[in-house]
Amino acid sequence: MCDGKPDCDEGGDEDPTTCASWQCEYGVRCQQSDICIDIPHQVMCAGDGGQAVCPDSSDQSYCLHRIYTGCFINTTLGLTITDCDTCFCQLRDKSDTKQSTAAVFRSIGRSFRSSHIMARVCAQRSSSEICDGVEDCMLGEDEDPEMCRNRENDPDGFLRGNYESQRKGRKVELDQFDIGNVADLESENVAEITIDIKMICAIFISTLVSVVGFCLAIIFVMFRLSSKNHRKHVHAESIPIEGQTSSGLPNTYILQPVPKKDKKEPTWTLQNTSIIKELGKGFYSKVYLAQDKQFGYVAIKTVDTKKTNKSEECIINEIDILSNIKPHPNIIRLIGSNMEEKLLVIDFCFHGNLKDYVLRYKRYFVDEINPETQEPNRDTYLCASPVLSEHIP
Repeated sequence: MCDGKPDCDEGGDEDPTTCASWQCEYGVRCQQSDICIDIPHQVMCAGDGGQAVCPDSSDQSYCLHRIYTGCFINTTLGLTITDCDTCFCQLRDKSDTKQSTAAVFRSIGRSFRSSHIMARVCAQRSSSEICDGVEDCMLGEDEDPEMCRNRENDPDGFLRGNYESQRKGRKVELDQFDIGNVADLESENVAEITIDIKMICAIFISTLVSVVGFCLAIIFVMFRLSSKNHRKHVHAESIPIEGQTSSGLPNTYILQPVPKKDKKEPTWTLQNTSIIKELGKGFYSKVYLAQDKQFGYVAIKTVDTKKTNKSEECIINEIDILSNIKPHPNIIRLIGSNMEEKLLVIDFCFHGNLKDYVLRYKRYFVDEINPETQEPNRDTYLCASPVLSEHIP
């Protein structure tokens, strides 16, 4: 029913009136249509050869290769595909009695052809869960009294985003969420998914090693034979040179073998990195939140060739600059990079970017510059102080 493919003779299973109220219980709905995708990891983010099921192609829109980077909106008819920028807040997992776990939807198959679908569940401004008397969001911003009053007095302005929640009573760190456990389960599932590939790779590598070893043995034997013939020829026809002997034999030279340098494989690559979600995008790049066993949560910046044709040149320059800068408390730390895949790994800032931080706490800051003299004011003082239930990180 309502899967985008008519199964009945007259197409009654895809009737628009029926599908408009159809409950998508186990899968997800398309962003701008009533089609229900029952098994998301078999349909969404299918790659270059995949065909979109949704008429608006939303099932192939928010993807990094075979990894889904968008979000899901919780509606009365089920989860709906959406861009994370349209979310008002992230919902909490109601099955957790401690109310500290974020709601996350996962759909992961066991075949290497399956996509990796894992994203947070959020609520929109028009959701019925906003101002319903129950805190559904992680920080409880859906029940902020001032915001709810503005929503009641000016509902149109609230939907346009004119009013934001000012609730900062509780500070919930990212490591309190269940994202770490989800990422660990993700690694286990990925290991199960790739077991077939590992078997094929093991057979291929063992065969390749055998062939290469056999060829190297033949080359070594031929080299030894040619070396012996060359030494006999030099010993019989060359003129003796005084003082140049080795092992008591005149005119015999032994060349020291030059050790070969092993080419180091890049430590950071998208092939073995656990991507959690997309954090943002800029002029020439996209930034994703990832998890590493050694460094924990990190930010990975990759090129976005759709923005400008100089994306690769820009990120290479950024890698060169950050690599040559000495550690400084006001400069973000470069953890690693991969010049071949054009990516760099930096520290993850838990409180977001500087612009959003200043806007969020702007009432606690004072402009110390005198607009007339453009000089700092000597009598500047803090004009407002947070109450006991508020914090300034």
